[in-house]
Amino acid sequence: MSGWLYVLPDLRDDQRRRVLAAADGRIPVRFRQDLDEGGRAEAFAAAEIIVGEPKPERLFGAPRLRWLQLTTAGADRYAGAALPPGLTVTCATGAYGFVIAEYLIGAILAVYRHIPEYVRQQERVVWQPRQPSRSLFGASALVLGTGDLGATFARRLRAFGPREILGVRRTSAGPLPDFDEVHTTADLSQLWGRADLVVCCLPGTAATRRLVDEAALRAMRPGALFVNVGRGSLVDPDVLARVLASGHLSGAVLDVCDPEPLPPDHPLWKLDNVLITPHIAGVGFGAVPETAERIVDLLCANLRSYLSGEPLQSRVDLSAGYRRSQP
Repeated sequence: MSGWLYVLPDLRDDQRRRVLAAADGRIPVRFRQDLDEGGRAEAFAAAEIIVGEPKPERLFGAPRLRWLQLTTAGADRYAGAALPPGLTVTCATGAYGFVIAEYLIGAILAVYRHIPEYVRQQERVVWQPRQPSRSLFGASALVLGTGDLGATFARRLRAFGPREILGVRRTSAGPLPDFDEVHTTADLSQLWGRADLVVCCLPGTAATRRLVDEAALRAMRPGALFVNVGRGSLVDPDVLARVLASGHLSGAVLDVCDPEPLPPDHPLWKLDNVLITPHIAGVGFGAVPETAERIVDLLCANLRSYLSGEPLQSRVDLSAGYRRSQP
């Protein structure tokens, strides 16, 4: 080996021991949390493997770098960026699906049962039932993105008894176990009007930018709920605000916006039928212990594969900005 493994995120002692065991003395390991500023600069410059999300332009300061392991599922900041030649990028696909699915179920039910309104009423000491409420039972759901996030959400949603779950992916690969039907994005114009609930779990790419335009929003079933946990670039916030204000849709749940943060004077903030959260559905490394554990598991498995010359899991297609599904 010609360089070091440099780990940027803070790890617990037991996680550090697991990484060291996976390295098995075959590559020096440096943890950023152990080093002073000078030591961090030295470790970065000597790195053959980096774990974390440094700015793309910084990677040229690591001339030995061969592999970047992200702690995020999304890799769009590296897609299209100038990167050192021969660099392999892997992401943390599989680590976040369960926690984002929990956010989705919680946020959708909160909106369906008027929880944000009740919180506002509580602040004013108001006791006033809100009617009518809605249920996931018997609902039709359209899920854009059938990867780890979309599939895990569909699996959790099934327990609530929806009438149908429709999945949409870039290309069709036949039936998928968590969906009643699987379509391609080319079919979207025929699908918008079928769903009571539209959930977007798509990565941020050139192909998905503004995929949900005003025509799509107005083609959705009247009273549908629009939810986005993928990337804010999917929809123009001005257009979304206009359609929501018209009453065509019952509301929206937005964990992502374009730009982020959403400007304080944007009309979406003022709409009572919109729930906005600050890009926390997946939360960062270490915020949810189970997520960090999954990322460390992936890192250790990939490190063993790298040292043995075997293929790495969750390799990112940098031309697309995300891990492509396996055939």
